[in-house]
Amino acid sequence: MIHSELIDFFPVGCSIPSRVVLVSPVQFRDLLGQSVHECRMFLLVVRGNITIRKHDLRLDVGANQFIDILAWEPIYFESMSRDVEAWCLLPNYLFTNEALNGMRPADSESFKDRYSIPMLNLTPSETRTVETQLSLLYQSLGSHGHAYRIELCRSYFRNFMLETGNIILHKNSIEEPATNIESRQDWITRNFLKLVWRHYKTERNVSFYATALCLSDKHLARVVKANLGKTPYAVIRDELLQRATYLLKETKVSIQEISSELSFSEMAAFCKFFKKHTGLSPTAFRNSSPTD
Repeated sequence: MIHSELIDFFPVGCSIPSRVVLVSPVQFRDLLGQSVHECRMFLLVVRGNITIRKHDLRLDVGANQFIDILAWEPIYFESMSRDVEAWCLLPNYLFTNEALNGMRPADSESFKDRYSIPMLNLTPSETRTVETQLSLLYQSLGSHGHAYRIELCRSYFRNFMLETGNIILHKNSIEEPATNIESRQDWITRNFLKLVWRHYKTERNVSFYATALCLSDKHLARVVKANLGKTPYAVIRDELLQRATYLLKETKVSIQEISSELSFSEMAAFCKFFKKHTGLSPTAFRNSSPTD
């Protein structure tokens, strides 16, 4: 199942359409026999064990283990123990950017890119920490009458990423060995995204990223399109728009300053770019009522 199918498959209280779905321990067994692909998957096993398969590779995941993986190719839930308690969080690219937009900590890449350790062995305390954030996110997803439901969901997802990022930084510092099931396409996608997050403000030419990855423009385009469902330029464009919309809505930075930060040659060029892709001028967008 792809992301949109997962949202339809699980109860409405588990998701935000076109954004995120969170499978709690109550529904988790419904994943047995299903495959998940074309999305990012966070998997936390609290108790029991499961076996997932990617092509011919089988991976056993037990209690106090956490997976963060790009599931572009089908990940099949092959078996589960009867006592399994686990969570499966599946945010899409848009929701991740919305939740993390504007957050640029010193090691910001650890929050968006954590493929060097796809599977982590957690302590019981670390498992409880991660599960607490997932539980809060799940409660917010089900609170349809809450006036700030979307904002809470973004906030708890951000907290989840911060807590798991903190754990990963500690694991990295003690060089704990990890299991890696990353494919070549995943590697290309991951490193392309890392370059975009680092250089999107100054580099918009796809050739810059292809050259940095020692690929042809066409090959990079094929991989990114297959994995993310959009062209490399669209990924760069969306990062620019995410940053611009954040600055327009959440700060008082002038439009001229925003244009300069995003390396547009002049403010008019930024305004033309922004209106082309949003339908509103930067001024009109800043003055518009917030919508979710």
